Amino acid sequence: MFAYRDRPLNKRELETLRLTLSSFRDGSGQVVLKKTGESMPGFRDYERSLAAVLGGTTKENKGIFDVQVPTGAGKKPFGISCKMAATQPEKAKSSFMELSNSAAKFRTYLLSLQINWLSEPMLAGPAIIDVVSGWHAAVADQIDLPKSRYSVLAHDGTWKKFRILCFPLNLRIAKPKGGVEWTVEGKSLNGYIDDGGRRHRLWQCYMNSGGQLKYYPLLSWANWVTPVFELERPPVVSPFDNARKYFGPLWPK
Repeated sequence: MFAYRDRPLNKRELETLRLTLSSFRDGSGQVVLKKTGESMPGFRDYERSLAAVLGGTTKENKGIFDVQVPTGAGKKPFGISCKMAATQPEKAKSSFMELSNSAAKFRTYLLSLQINWLSEPMLAGPAIIDVVSGWHAAVADQIDLPKSRYSVLAHDGTWKKFRILCFPLNLRIAKPKGGVEWTVEGKSLNGYIDDGGRRHRLWQCYMNSGGQLKYYPLLSWANWVTPVFELERPPVVSPFDNARKYFGPLWPK
């Protein structure tokens, strides 16, 4: 049985991942906190760390899936799409993912269907979800889509508390057509669902400003969620010191 595909991360895998992520606090992490100057793991660091723990591979040129995990000779690997995001307020009862910033692709597809998102939001919203789902479908011959997942590394505002959430790849848990109320608000196209009498914004798409498609899946939709954890603080090491350590025999005298 494979982690993510068949089950949650076990204790050993989670601890290995936690310590691997902690290593990027040595000054090599993508994210540098403005207040303290500390480095933290960024989205690329998360992809590489998760791939290492799961025995998978990751591509530096962004593909449909950030991590692919082999499952045996003659079998399709499964994919994991990795996201990093701030933990949402407790009252939201949701997580968060930025799924795309391909405004041009969204506009081109809507134009091909002769849909005006400003005047026809109930048609435009489902069409945009079709675009993203189509990217997944396009690699179905290479990737085991039913077993593929979204993985979110969520952090609090101070980058002290972390947890990992695993969500299905299926973007139609709430049916985009019929199950979501689409409306234009300012510069964005928003999709709302009813969550037990609470109006919840599930989708938000900025069609002109950066083209971000934002997804706020309910926590109850997660396959699993880890306990909250903190990262360790390793010694800060400069690139100079690392280079001298790695290439000692070549180091100039």
